[in-house]
Amino acid sequence: MSASIHDVFAESCKRHSKRTAIVDMAGAISYGDLLDAATALGGFLRTSLPKGCDRVAIHAENSAKYVAGYYGALAVGLTPFLLDPALGRRDLATISQSCGVGPFLHDAKGSAALRDAERLGEFGGLTLGLVGGEVGGAAIPALDPRTGTCRFTSGTTGAPKCLEFSHLAVTSAARNWIEGTGLAGDDRVLCLATFANGLAFNTSLLASFIQGAELHLHEGMPTSARIRARVEGAKITRLVGFPLLYQILGGSSEEARGESSNSRLASLRVAISAGAPLAAEVRARFEATSGVLLADYYGIAEVGPCTFAREGHDRGLGGALPGVEIEAPGADAEPGEIRVRTASMATRYLNAPDALGQRLNRRGFYRTGDLGRLDEGCLFVTGRIEGPINLAGRKVDPVEIESFARTLPGVEDAAVFADTDAAGGTFIHLAVAGSSALLPRAIQDACRRELTPYKVPARVSPVPTIPRSSSGKARQTLLRELIAAGRDDKSSNTENA
Repeated sequence: MSASIHDVFAESCKRHSKRTAIVDMAGAISYGDLLDAATALGGFLRTSLPKGCDRVAIHAENSAKYVAGYYGALAVGLTPFLLDPALGRRDLATISQSCGVGPFLHDAKGSAALRDAERLGEFGGLTLGLVGGEVGGAAIPALDPRTGTCRFTSGTTGAPKCLEFSHLAVTSAARNWIEGTGLAGDDRVLCLATFANGLAFNTSLLASFIQGAELHLHEGMPTSARIRARVEGAKITRLVGFPLLYQILGGSSEEARGESSNSRLASLRVAISAGAPLAAEVRARFEATSGVLLADYYGIAEVGPCTFAREGHDRGLGGALPGVEIEAPGADAEPGEIRVRTASMATRYLNAPDALGQRLNRRGFYRTGDLGRLDEGCLFVTGRIEGPINLAGRKVDPVEIESFARTLPGVEDAAVFADTDAAGGTFIHLAVAGSSALLPRAIQDACRRELTPYKVPARVSPVPTIPRSSSGKARQTLLRELIAAGRDDKSSNTENA
């Protein structure tokens, strides 16, 4: 029988008890003290929760207390459900109902979204609240007996889907990441993704601790000055973040030319980007200012980390990590769908038990929906068949936003698509058809009141109609032409006024 997630963590804490485990805004905590904090928080959870409760959601920003809460829950046999701290009341209510999660462990920031929860107590800087009253009953979906952790991804109906990961899948992801990327005990890792996201979960939440490395956590806006100061002050060796981080650190082309490679980022050995495509210009600027090659990482929520590219961008997204098998057309063939099978794959979706199996072929390979090819063992992703919008590493399902928009007064039809701003960044664009009195700002305000902040459309464009194919899908080329024509008409009216 494989070791549990907590057993692996606890063994490492005992082995490295005097070393620093985490540095956050509250200070540093050793491995020994972190294990003690997790044990104490686990005891609090077990004595505070209703009898029969087997799960708890964690809705908090990255911190040492978050880590203590996660491993404390595991220590007493609870299954942690890791939630994006940006999720609002609407999403949290959906998760509670569809996954049978009553208890929520949250920090001060999460209090607003959980203000209706029954308060059960506080411990270690976290509050335990109960959503929806008593826990238990036949309506609660049973967890797979192998499940060690649950995380969430966007669903095709707009409702978050809950992924169940076994203890073996989680520990395999961490060990394979260590072996495939060279993570070492003397590394000091600065992680700027939330633990609920696969980028942080797979690269930092267990892998760093197995090696006895230092995990540094950042709070607040990641400005260039703050990140550079943190890297220099703590002598960070490994940086983990989304492309936006490297866009911020790269600065302008003038800054890139003016700053030598012996900069405040000089201690960096590895810089890792994942979650969204990395623009060539962003890569060039960052590498010019830091002297460090940006390593791409390809991973999928359902299957975990897949590839790692440390040799440079000419090798695409790199080769398969240990425990990963990839199927895709060869270098000379037309790009086709990428299929992967990994040791870190999810078991199923808790709130949609058959949906994951429908994405697997007969040999157990997951159909990613990404298009690409393999060239000498390296993966190149060339596009996507269809699916959610990738917004700075967060997957946003257009269906959820479209469905909500159609409930607003005057909106008869709606379509959401990914658009690009002048800097090359991706944003959510909502097109609406209906009453001639539709006001974009009013629609955005309504979205802000009901949707999670990152799902609010950055732009709303009224159009006469949403052009659709015979199958009912929005025809994006025609839709973009209608939007452009509407802008041209407004410009013409302004000029003639």
